[in-house]
Amino acid sequence: MEQKHYLAETLADFCLAAFAGDLPPDVAAFLPKLLIDKIGLEIAGSRFPWTEGVRRAVTTFPAVGKATTAYHGDRLSPQQAAFINASAGHAQDFDDTNVRARLHASGIMIPVALAMAEQVGAKPVEAAKAIAIGMEAMTRIGFAIPASHARGFHTPDVAGPFGAAVTAGLLLGFDKKALVNALGICGSFAGGVEEYTRTGGEVKRCLPGIAAIAGINAAYLARQGLTGPASILEGDHGVCKTFDDGAHIGRIADGLGHDWLMLQTAFKPYNCCYVIHSALEAFLSICDKRGSRPEDIEKVEVGHSKFGVDHVGAMRHPEDAVSAQFSCNTMLAIALVNGPPGEYDVTDEVVNDPRIRELAAKITMFIDPTAEKEQFEGFGSIVIVTLRSGQNYEERVRHSKGTQQNPMSIEELEAKFRKNLAPLAAPSKIEALLGMLRGFMGLDDLTVLMQAMSREQLA
Repeated sequence: MEQKHYLAETLADFCLAAFAGDLPPDVAAFLPKLLIDKIGLEIAGSRFPWTEGVRRAVTTFPAVGKATTAYHGDRLSPQQAAFINASAGHAQDFDDTNVRARLHASGIMIPVALAMAEQVGAKPVEAAKAIAIGMEAMTRIGFAIPASHARGFHTPDVAGPFGAAVTAGLLLGFDKKALVNALGICGSFAGGVEEYTRTGGEVKRCLPGIAAIAGINAAYLARQGLTGPASILEGDHGVCKTFDDGAHIGRIADGLGHDWLMLQTAFKPYNCCYVIHSALEAFLSICDKRGSRPEDIEKVEVGHSKFGVDHVGAMRHPEDAVSAQFSCNTMLAIALVNGPPGEYDVTDEVVNDPRIRELAAKITMFIDPTAEKEQFEGFGSIVIVTLRSGQNYEERVRHSKGTQQNPMSIEELEAKFRKNLAPLAAPSKIEALLGMLRGFMGLDDLTVLMQAMSREQLA
């Protein structure tokens, strides 16, 4: 009887082959952008109260290890360091997003790879390959379960453990059997719900950390010989038929090794959920062209996909920063009153500013057929502004800045990095760190980089 070949085995074959060779040139060239964006966010995010709370909670019982936390420089186990760093990198909603798969892959894979590489003494080039391959695995699984959001699940925490297990397993030197088992074990860690889009909650900041620690734990369990179901992806009770209806299973293997879906990662120029970005740009464009002020506006209508209306249209009257970043009407109001939001611009005080609340109350959302049809191309939207004078203006943005079709340049990401680190690092130290991240794959080891990310070295 012919033995069945499972998707986890197909994925493991790809991951091991890719790790044994060189990354495709376009993938290798894309990695510095990911690293610059994410490391800047990890360092800047390390000082927010919720991130400090995560760090205190984790280090209540510190585990011995060689992995380092960004900015604070704690030496901990790879699980603990990755959890803290991934949470810091998501301390705001400013990190990259894969629009088609609807997930944040680098925010899990970079902290996992750096923690594991420090722990096992891997070279930066090996960590870089593990980042890219783990991101690809996670992205493909996320792309295969598009209904997960509609079912209330947070896709990064469904697919994230799998990518993290791949990244950790590669750096641990896994063979195919161990990697398949790690993937199988991840099915018992997959989950995470999106109720934060209804009533908020700072736990949202921890979600990449939860996926990171889950994947590392799965890898270490597999390293000790524990097994998992090889049918974890396509099985009747596997990921694709639990978090979706199984209709998109083929996306995991289609073009695997040739078409790298992680290259579709989009970067954020604005500190809020990516679903809001196109509407923010359209709204500001209309107002800027006509010099319209909040008091000139009668109403604003935002047309989006059904997913968009559900994801960022439910919380119309948020009271805190986390909730506001998933409130389209609030973020559009903040952008017009205060300017496009950066790392430090969305606070509880800003959210509760009477001027912003008054404008936000004028903004509503509706399902737009064009946005619904094109949603996987860039979360596009249409904005219709009615002025008190009775004039109506509309603008559609299909691909907001940062998407694959309208990318941020390396220079723009470096400018974002400098701005994020400006309050806590000397300019010369920022430039030195940028230089290391640009040349990450050519570094001899991670020691100098991790030291350069510490509070003492940045001052």
